[in-house]
Amino acid sequence: MPVLENNFKRNPTLRSQYELQNQNIRIAALQRKALSQQLRIEGTTYYIPIVFHIVLTNPNLVTDAMVQAQVDQLNRDYGGVNPDSTLIPSWFKPLFAKTSIQFKLAQRTPDDNPSTGIERITTSKSSFAITDPSVKYTSSGGANAWDHTKYFNVWITDLSQGYLGYATFPNSGPAAEDGVVIKYTSLPGGTAPYNKGRTLVHESGHFFSLIHIWGDENGCSGTDEIDDTPNQGTYTSGCPTSSGGPRTDACTTTSPGIMYENYMDYTDDACMVMFTLDQKARMESALNVYRASLITSNGADPVVSFNLDAAAKSINTPLQRICSATFQPVITLRNRGAQTLTAVTIKASIDNGTAITTNWTGSLASLTETNVTLNSMTVTVEGIHVLNVDISSANGTTDDNTSNDAINITFLYYLPYSPPITESFESTTYPPIAWDIVNPDLGVTWERTATAAKTGNASVVLRNYDYSANGQKDYLRLPLMNITNADSAFMTFQVAAAVVTDPKTSAAFDTLDVLVSKDCGATFTSLYHKGGADLITRSAATVTSFTPASTEWRKDSVNLTPYIGAGQILVAFMNTNQHENNIYLDDINVYSVSINTNLKAKGFMITPNPTNGKIAVQFYPNAGYVKGINIFSSTGERVASRIINAAGSSYYGFDLSAYASGVYVVQVVLGDKVITQKVIKR
Repeated sequence: MPVLENNFKRNPTLRSQYELQNQNIRIAALQRKALSQQLRIEGTTYYIPIVFHIVLTNPNLVTDAMVQAQVDQLNRDYGGVNPDSTLIPSWFKPLFAKTSIQFKLAQRTPDDNPSTGIERITTSKSSFAITDPSVKYTSSGGANAWDHTKYFNVWITDLSQGYLGYATFPNSGPAAEDGVVIKYTSLPGGTAPYNKGRTLVHESGHFFSLIHIWGDENGCSGTDEIDDTPNQGTYTSGCPTSSGGPRTDACTTTSPGIMYENYMDYTDDACMVMFTLDQKARMESALNVYRASLITSNGADPVVSFNLDAAAKSINTPLQRICSATFQPVITLRNRGAQTLTAVTIKASIDNGTAITTNWTGSLASLTETNVTLNSMTVTVEGIHVLNVDISSANGTTDDNTSNDAINITFLYYLPYSPPITESFESTTYPPIAWDIVNPDLGVTWERTATAAKTGNASVVLRNYDYSANGQKDYLRLPLMNITNADSAFMTFQVAAAVVTDPKTSAAFDTLDVLVSKDCGATFTSLYHKGGADLITRSAATVTSFTPASTEWRKDSVNLTPYIGAGQILVAFMNTNQHENNIYLDDINVYSVSINTNLKAKGFMITPNPTNGKIAVQFYPNAGYVKGINIFSSTGERVASRIINAAGSSYYGFDLSAYASGVYVVQVVLGDKVITQKVIKR
């Protein structure tokens, strides 16, 4: 499977993930099969919304009727009602499966506009290579996928080098590339012998985790992870028949022979006619475990149309938190009706308090949208709040559809903190007060755990080991802070991390960033970025879920000094997932340091003075220009001396305890002068 291997090359981490996923699906399929046999009933039918992106120099070559014929063929073959199932020889008849998977053309876009489930894109590219994902990106002459969690994306195009199609297995590559690509001539009525729509049947089998029936090893040691398909040495081509009895090969030398009739072989369309019971169990398990969101998607549900329908589509501002008590919400107003929208009344309230009214006027055509900035609102109490937005009086009358008029979000507001800020996650309140978590995909994210800690009994963890959605970013954000009246500022934290893949490789590892924002999280700058060997605290690859020992932590730090006096800043930890292993954080400490005013004024200071013996000679901001330090008694005897190289420190300690009480002179030799200061020894 060259496409899968190419994905492994692009992201070596995927191979171990794929192998682990294979094991998990195999177990789930066996359990599903056993349960089905025990209950002896057919399962629920799973309807999958499917969208076709036709990307050709002339996309009209593929008609709507051809696409519908392809969907019909999919449903016949997956439902096990294909008329040519009569070609299945008697010895394989008991294995013939009717899966619970069916496909429906999408009837709405991701933005809830009506759709036929077919979009046509004119491209300047005559064909696409199977190792080149550009057909899946509008920016490179293709078409962007619709939300892969809600739609089964199929690209119809012209493939180079004679290929008919390719597919992505669950979690085998970027989310934006998830789906199937097929050659346009493979649709029903296309070019023989691949003209019955079986290419998409075959490739969608991969989409639901089926492997080629010969195991892709070209030998008898390979496996398709399916128990009821015979061992097969290599793929079958052409259109064999069973008139002479079972067809055997070097791997299956006796009856019932190989199953060339299977959709996961490479025979001509006219001769592939079946899935087996174990293939059914594996596909349905993969669907329920790794693609379950397709089952509950409304992508195939029709959009109900109204004449007058103003909708509050989303609240864009605030985004989870505000940094000023007074703010202006921004919403997206969408016209879902047939009539042009010219006016609406928008009311916004905080915690169901007094509503602030904004009257919008304009000209919003059917199925278009605009952003509306509402009148200012003020939060009077720190804490977590709910912003409610409700629209009414569409065009001065009653909205035909009130079900989409109201929308709300939760946000937090706290006054900015000043250092020190410390957090060890010992309290069960999580996130801690004034902290928050940004979890865009609503999947695995930062969580408190009592199974590991550097100090105390708890820490936070991002379980990348259980997080199969590669590339997702999750943020753990500290309280808003304002660092003033300080000379330097830092954040330290304890980190523990491991990886599944050998850290010596160039795999795409999970990464940890420390970010800072000066605009309340609208944009961030990275101050710390580590992954793989730079981040891990366990040197060996760890193929089980990582829990650190007490010795497997490291203290890291970030310099926040450039942000002193910069106003309010927001600091965040960002995990970028590559499905490697877990990352833990503990003992987060933000602190500032102020320099003695005398030291700052003079650049040189001795403390304490008077002294009982020990003294510190300090320089500000650094000692790079200091050549040496000498200490003399009142009689001129040199009692201490230190030569300083170019990489000098800003702090030097001396001990005069062994010397008599009296006055001593500290001499500092600079590059161009000598300065002295008296010290009294008690």
